[in-house]
Parts: sequence; C-alpha cells; structure tokens
Amino acid sequence: MIRKMYSERSRTKILTILAVVLFAGSGLYAVPVGHKDFYSSGHILPGEEWTTVDIYNDNTIVNMLGGFVDQMQTNDSSMLNVAGGKIYTIYTRDYSSANIFGGNVSSVMTWDYATTNLYDGGTVFSLGARGQSGVVNMTGGTTEYLRAGESGIINLYGGVVTNFLDAWDFAIVNIYGYGFDYDPYTGKWIGGQLRGFWFDNIAFSIDLYDAHTYEHINLIPEPASLMLFSLGVLLIRRNR
Repeated sequence: MIRKMYSERSRTKILTILAVVLFAGSGLYAVPVGHKDFYSSGHILPGEEWTTVDIYNDNTIVNMLGGFVDQMQTNDSSMLNVAGGKIYTIYTRDYSSANIFGGNVSSVMTWDYATTNLYDGGTVFSLGARGQSGVVNMTGGTTEYLRAGESGIINLYGGVVTNFLDAWDFAIVNIYGYGFDYDPYTGKWIGGQLRGFWFDNIAFSIDLYDAHTYEHINLIPEPASLMLFSLGVLLIRRNR
C-alpha cells in the first residue's frame, strides 16, 4: 500500500531531506568549496572541503582521512577508502569500489557493476545497490536505510540496520547467518521482521519495508549448517 502511494523518486527525495535536516541539525553538514579530480592515487586530508570529487582510472586509490565532501563519485576501476571525515553522497559507478571503515556518510548509491563495502566503524545513513548488478557487501557498521532496486545485490554478513531493509524489481538480498526467524506481523514497517544470528554469534533484527521485500531475500545458513545438511542428504541417498 505504501509503495503505491509513494514513487521511488518521492522516497529518495524524502530520505535526502531527512539526511540534510539530520546533518544540518547536528552540525555535521559543512559548506564545501571547489572541485577536485583524481587521475592517480592520493588523499583527502582533515581540513579539506570540496563540493565535488571525481576519481578516475583503474589503478587510482584515494584514501579519505578527514575533511568534508558534498558529492563523491568513483569511476572506471578506481577505489575509495573512507577512514574519516564526512561525505554527503557517494556514487560508485562502472567497476569501481568504495570501502567504508569510518567517517560519517549520508548516502551511498552503488550503480551497475560497482561495489560498496561497509565495515565495522563505518556509518551510512542510506545505503543502496541499483542498476545492473551494483553490489553492496555489509560485514559491519551501521545504516538506517538499506535498499536494493533494479538488479542490485546486497550481501549481508553483519552490522546493524536501524530502520528498514527494502528490495524491489529484480534485486537480490543474500543474508548469511543462522537461526533465522521471520515474523510478518512484527516490526515498525508493514513487511514484518527478520531475526537471527550472524556467523560471529551476534543476534540481529531487521525490519522489512513491505511484504514484497521478503520475496527478494535468500537466507544462507552458516557453513557448519550447510555441511551438516549436505551430510544428511548423502546419508539419505546412501540409505535409499
């Protein structure tokens, strides 16, 4: 019902407005000046402020150690490592990758064959995978909104999703863990709630945006469970 009322563009606009209000109200949003292009490896250091930063070429690696960037875009097969600072929007495109270990990021959109990795210490307000096989790998960190559309792919190994997980179109969400329990009638949204444990035995609870989101989820058990299942299948076949 909610999906029919609001278009994807409207929801994105709402999340953007929320992000701006959040950053402005908390004093995290700065007024950057200037544009910077990276065609070879380099750094963004504390105290630097940029309106836009574009990263090009296959072997380019940019490490963000501090500062502020309003809009960051990775292209070709370049790599961005975020260890500190603040970024309003990251667009990963082509076959590039963004690795978020720290800092504070408002929005990340992963397009086509690009990859975004969120690790322990990273914080992203809205994290998404779109286009043709844009991939988000989340092994730690925190995001409020985790979303996949078109043919985007999300691989969830750990971390915390504080608001909701949403998936539509041909998107795929692979969740790795064990002890899965899906209850369609609980949670803050109309999609129910998925609970379970990550491989490191930490419990998780994820609210789903709507009922269709669960249709896009693959629950993948821990390796030990897979081994036991495989042995069970072999024993059954042998007995037959």
